[in-house]
Amino acid sequence: MPKGMVPLDEKHSILSRQIEILERSGPHRYVITTGYRDGMIQDYLTQTAPNLDVTYKVNTRYDVTNYISSLELLSDSFYEEIVLLHGDLVFEESVAKDVLASRASVVVVDSTLPLPEKDFKARIRDGKVIEIGIQVFGPDCVACQPFYHLAKEDWNRWQSEIHAFCAEGNESVYAENALNMITMEVNLYPLDVKGRLCTEIDHEADLLHVRSLLE
Repeated sequence: MPKGMVPLDEKHSILSRQIEILERSGPHRYVITTGYRDGMIQDYLTQTAPNLDVTYKVNTRYDVTNYISSLELLSDSFYEEIVLLHGDLVFEESVAKDVLASRASVVVVDSTLPLPEKDFKARIRDGKVIEIGIQVFGPDCVACQPFYHLAKEDWNRWQSEIHAFCAEGNESVYAENALNMITMEVNLYPLDVKGRLCTEIDHEADLLHVRSLLE
């Protein structure tokens, strides 16, 4: 199944928990990109959240591209601010509230965690995020999660760079590779959750850990 549909408990999947938390501060307009087993998420949300204002964008090349090509599909969907998050992200409600309430463009970081070897880190300089990636290390780096609130100007500039990458066939990279090309032109700030729950589920050990935390 798509990872977002993996159960967290008897009531919630990763996706349904995300939406339930976000809707408590909403309502919002959603655009969900799909690929693997397209149709399952649509059917699932039709049953579990029939009144949700949602549009689907299908990445038919999901198996040969990275998610930069999925974000390219959003080019005609958002012209103002956007809240952007991955479909395997589990977070507590206070984190979502802080992300949504931010007036500036932010991305979630956690200064209390050790730097992960294989997950996103953010490089911070003069209070701003200047680089995000897996191979980002150093004393000015912190653990980072792909949960963004982006102002209109910053999102549109990133979207333009995403389009440039995809137009050149550079689609096997993270969307953050495009973001790193223009961080000096945007104002992206770290939102430090300082130990609050905000984590991706990449494998079974992550899932079991998150389930234990939620219990």
